[in-house]
Amino acid sequence: MGKIENFDIIISGAGIAGLCSALTSVNAGFKTAMIEKQDSIGGTAKDCFHNYICGLFKNSETNPFEIANPGLCPKVFKFLHDIYGSKSLVKFGKVETIAFIQKDLWNFFEQNLNKKNFYLFKNMKSIQYTSKDKNIQNLKVQDNRGSKKELFADVFVNTTGNLNFYESMPEIEHKQLGGYCILLKGNMDQTLALTVPYNAQKIIKKHKLAHHLQFITISDNMLDDTVVLKFSVKSSKEIEICHFVYKKLCEQIESLTNLKFIKDSKNIHFRTSDRFFTGNNLSQKENCKNPVVKSYWPSEKWDMQKGTQYSYIKDDTPFLIDALALKSEKFHNLFFAGKNIGVSEHVQASARVMGVCMATGEQAALAAIKQLLHQNI
Repeated sequence: MGKIENFDIIISGAGIAGLCSALTSVNAGFKTAMIEKQDSIGGTAKDCFHNYICGLFKNSETNPFEIANPGLCPKVFKFLHDIYGSKSLVKFGKVETIAFIQKDLWNFFEQNLNKKNFYLFKNMKSIQYTSKDKNIQNLKVQDNRGSKKELFADVFVNTTGNLNFYESMPEIEHKQLGGYCILLKGNMDQTLALTVPYNAQKIIKKHKLAHHLQFITISDNMLDDTVVLKFSVKSSKEIEICHFVYKKLCEQIESLTNLKFIKDSKNIHFRTSDRFFTGNNLSQKENCKNPVVKSYWPSEKWDMQKGTQYSYIKDDTPFLIDALALKSEKFHNLFFAGKNIGVSEHVQASARVMGVCMATGEQAALAAIKQLLHQNI
C-alpha cells in the first residue's frame, strides 16, 4: 500500500456534480480530495460532448431565463453569460438552456479549484472502503499502473452514478436507454436534423437491427463549429453497431461526410442509476419536508417504439429534491449528488440534467460540511 493521506472531505467523481461539491467544500476552507477515474475532469458532460446546460432555469413564460437554484448555479451562469452574451441563451420548445463551449466550462472549475486545500487524484478508481459504526473511514484507490493509496476523511460525497465507490461496475438492466455520442467538426447543414433520423430508420429496418437504435439525434453548437451525433443504446455491446450505422449514414447523406470525425464517447451513459427511494416520492410537496433543490426540467421516459416522451411541469410546481435524497441510508458520513440521489424513477431523469446536478452537488457538500462540523463539536 502506498502513502496514507488525510482529508476533511473526499469526493468521488469529477463530473459537474462532483466539481460543484468540490468547489463548495474548498471555498469553505476544508481540505478536499477528488477522485476521478479518467485523465481529466468533466464526467458525462465531457464524454458526451454536451453543449447546452439543461435544468438551469425555471422555464417561466413571464420571467425568461430565471435561475432555478441559488448558490453556484447563478455564478456559473454569470461566468458563461459574460463570455458569450445573450446569444448563448437558447429556448428549445418549452425549455430554456444556455449554450457553452466545453473548454470554457472546465476552465471555470480548474481556475476556481486551484487552491492549496484541493487535491485531484486523476486516473484513480476506488477499489475498497472500510467502515466502522456506520461511518466510512477510508477509501483505497488504485491508478491505472496498479499503484495504490489509502485516503482517509471525515465525510464523503459520491457523485459517480454508482451506489458504492467502485468506479467500474458490471452493466445492469436499465429501464431507460443510454447515450453514446460521436463528435464531428464543421458547419452543419440544418437539414441533417431530419435526414439523419429518417435514413437511420431505413438502415435499422434493412439490416434488422434493434428498433431503439433508430432514435438518433444530431445537433450543432451555436457557439462553435462542433456537431454531436447521439445514439440511444442499451449496452456497450452496441457501440460497434453505432459505428456501422454512422458509416451507412455517411454513404447516404453527402452533407454528413462534410463533417470531420473527431472522436467518440469512451463510455455508455445511462439516464438512470440503480438508487431509488421505493417508499414515499420525496419530490411531492406533501412528502418533501426539507427541499434543498428544485428541478423544472420535464420528466423523461423512454418508449421503445416512440423514443423519449416528455412530461412538462408547470413553473409553479417544480420537482422538489429533499435533503434526504442526498443522504446515505447506510452510512452517517456519506452523501450523494448527481445521478446517485435517491428519488423516484419518475423524477430521476429530470434530476440528472446538468443544471440540477450542479445544485445537488453543492447541497451534498453543504450537508457533508454540516456533518463534519457536528462530528468535531
